[in-house]
Amino acid sequence: MSRDVDIGRMALIALMGALTFVLTALVRIPIPATTGYVHLGDAAITFTAYAFGPWVALFAGGIGTAMADMLGYPQWAVFSLLIHGAQGLAMGWIVQRRINTLTVILSVSIGAAIVVAGYFAAGTFLVGVGAASGELLPNTLQGISGGVIGVPLYLAVRRAYPPLESRARRAR
Repeated sequence: MSRDVDIGRMALIALMGALTFVLTALVRIPIPATTGYVHLGDAAITFTAYAFGPWVALFAGGIGTAMADMLGYPQWAVFSLLIHGAQGLAMGWIVQRRINTLTVILSVSIGAAIVVAGYFAAGTFLVGVGAASGELLPNTLQGISGGVIGVPLYLAVRRAYPPLESRARRAR
């Protein structure tokens, strides 16, 4: 017995993955004395998690950031796939039933914690604990700023385009 392929969900993952890729690759602020950079991809992941749920955010966030890393930071691509995928999954799961102040704070905090812990572990493996420690603050700021930008963006789009809610329910 075969399962039906949800072409709409696949297209949504591709679209949101492309948005994540663009915001990750286009706005790169290198972190001095480390091998990493800060980007706006976390805002796209936050928007995707809130608008379309955990599964779309898992794949779009992971694939989008991994593809961006292939442009100059290929050694990080697998880690970004896993870390940002987990970030999107966790954030989407937390807010999938209700979006309120508590779930927003919780999802942004946990999403940022996943990014910080994940890149610290990956950085320790790739470049050593010293360099990985230098990325703790920038990764924290990136994770939090992703929520600070992504949540209002989601709310504005939802307000401007009410059908987003029905499309989001179908994507979950």
